[in-house]
Amino acid sequence: MSSYNRYNNNKPMDNPGGTIDNRGFLSRTLRNLSNWGMDPQQMVVKNSYSVGIHEDPQSVALTQDGGNNFYDIFTKKIISKILDRKSIAYLDRTYQDKRKILRQYAIKDEIKDFITQISDEAIIFNDDNFFCKMKDLPDEFDNSIKQRWQENFNKIYRNFGFNDGLTAWNYFKNLLIDGYISFEVVYDNKQKNIIDLQPIDPMTLVVSTDPATNTIVWIQYPDNPQIRRVLLDVQIIYISYSNNNEFSETSYVENLIRPYNQLKMLEQTRMLYNINQAAIYKKFIIPTNGLTRQQAEQQMYELMSEYHEDVQWDDTMGTVSINGSTNVPHSKDFWFPNSDLGSPTVEIMPSQGTDLNEDTMLTWFYKNLKRASKLPFSRFDEDSGGGNIYNDSTEITRDEIKFGNYIKRLRTIFKEIFIKPLKIQMIMDFPELKDDNLFHSSIQTIFNSNELFEEWKYLSNLAKRAEIASTLSSNLQDAEGKPFLHIEYIMRKIMKFTDADIAENNKYKLLGGGMAPSEGGGSGSQGGGGSQAEFGESQAGESQSEFGGSQGEGGGSQAEAPVQGSQGEAPAQETEF
Repeated sequence: MSSYNRYNNNKPMDNPGGTIDNRGFLSRTLRNLSNWGMDPQQMVVKNSYSVGIHEDPQSVALTQDGGNNFYDIFTKKIISKILDRKSIAYLDRTYQDKRKILRQYAIKDEIKDFITQISDEAIIFNDDNFFCKMKDLPDEFDNSIKQRWQENFNKIYRNFGFNDGLTAWNYFKNLLIDGYISFEVVYDNKQKNIIDLQPIDPMTLVVSTDPATNTIVWIQYPDNPQIRRVLLDVQIIYISYSNNNEFSETSYVENLIRPYNQLKMLEQTRMLYNINQAAIYKKFIIPTNGLTRQQAEQQMYELMSEYHEDVQWDDTMGTVSINGSTNVPHSKDFWFPNSDLGSPTVEIMPSQGTDLNEDTMLTWFYKNLKRASKLPFSRFDEDSGGGNIYNDSTEITRDEIKFGNYIKRLRTIFKEIFIKPLKIQMIMDFPELKDDNLFHSSIQTIFNSNELFEEWKYLSNLAKRAEIASTLSSNLQDAEGKPFLHIEYIMRKIMKFTDADIAENNKYKLLGGGMAPSEGGGSGSQGGGGSQAEFGESQAGESQSEFGGSQGEGGGSQAEAPVQGSQGEAPAQETEF
């Protein structure tokens, strides 16, 4: 397992003769951040006796026999936990050759189109060139922290160049092709602010730990002491398409190679068949009676050189040339003299072979490639422009649901590119957030989706919920003829309105009805029929239902009664993570 010697002297940048561990460059704050979260891991290592799934049993046994070196055990177990979440390209000795193959296949027309569609689905820029935004922190945090949270995100987003509408899309596409992307987080001179993101080759990085502080570090070029670099974890962003438990897929492209090759082999076989069927086979019989063997051979070579056709295909330009000329002749005449030896005979021979013009096998292998692409089959409908955009939940296919879940997983992996720097920047600004579990659990990213499509889907679902709510309110009644279901229950459980939606609606009701907030009744929802904070209460106190004109049980409070943990629907054009 890779490690480094912390006793190396600092080498200046102009000295290529030794490891540079930038020990004197980075501040104590950044080093402490690299040690962030390691204390619980150290306790886990001390109290764990089993051999992890990514640990080498033989090396563990040798370590224990040699004196139970805690550093070696700690390093192996920490790296084993990292490999549970992501794979490391450096540890796969076959990856260097594999990456060349992946990039070669990524430029194939069909695979390139799949990559573009996946990238376009996951990274969608709005008019302001933002493909995502951060959800506001909860009200438990001070306003200064909440404001800085959004300011830091906007600043990091701009510093990383994501606002050009292309850089983030290219990074995401590289992740689909190579399976790995990595960057160095660059800090300013005072090491107080993150100013840039520098791409580096993930093949050159391997994770390890500092034996002195048990801090996670990344070693660049570990096998070359001349250019080796040791960087703290807060300096590195390392994103992988899969973890070490994925045995087949290094990247999105890898799973497409086999079906693509099978499809192309069948296409080429069919093309060769048609070419052979279109070719004309000519049979020449040249009389050689009375000629010596040498004279006969000379006669044959002369005729072959004169009547043989040299056909050349240009794969780059897509042209064909016959005997060096791009002008393809329509026909060709053969003239032979007659003599005492006889006259030559030219006969056209028909080609014979199995008919390969049927589409059954070709269609099957093309479907196999489409299935491997993970794109819904409906999006390959060329006649209707890639399928219709559904506007009703009943039109949502299982393929669309599976594809949506796949895009969410990809976004979850990719969002580390700005989540990790944002966390670091916030902790540098507010050190008390380092061990704040509420802060770390409240981080949610909202990715943009196709706005028109999402808006129509949201409105359609809202209309259907309103129809169901009206039916329930009208048909489910108690013994007195009043609706059995409480209006607030319908609003929250059927309509899926969140606390924020209800509070905003109450504000508009105040503006429209001219009522003062004090006239709205009680301030809390009691549930059931005795609630004083209900919806739709008129000034006269009559209870009305907002659906279908049926009589409701209570009125609407002007004060909001928040229900902790209630779940609502995300904004129409956004997806939360």
